[in-house]
Amino acid sequence: MPRVKILRNLDELPIIKGFRPIWLKANVRQAVIMKLEEYEAIRLIDYEKQNHEQAATAMNVSRPTVTRIYENARLQIATALVEGRSLLIEGGDVIVHKSHWYCEKCSHQFVEDSAQDVKTLLCPQCQSSDLKSLNDCFLGGCRRCRRCR
Repeated sequence: MPRVKILRNLDELPIIKGFRPIWLKANVRQAVIMKLEEYEAIRLIDYEKQNHEQAATAMNVSRPTVTRIYENARLQIATALVEGRSLLIEGGDVIVHKSHWYCEKCSHQFVEDSAQDVKTLLCPQCQSSDLKSLNDCFLGGCRRCRRCR
């Protein structure tokens, strides 16, 4: 029987949901899905220039696990580029420590640290209550909001 996966730490969500080839329409069924932990490994190792030990500590996993996640992430990127497929970033075994929100009215994104009631939460820019949880969007892959379509 396999062990229970340790949830990886994720400080921030990606600023984008994915990429697609410029001459093609987005085809969700043929898209390459990159998990959030794969995105985090690419961000820590390639973008922030951390070594695998530092990335493992930041993600709360072992060094061999970070290496495996990183190799899978590079394979996902290569597949999307070579085959001309869309790349979506969603899902995975992660813990997001802050609540990220997206206003459907003004397209403003913001982070809420406190455990404020969702029903009373308003956009800090336009005071709209038409908010979508980016945590749910990235973890579950909603594909229903304006950001995901």
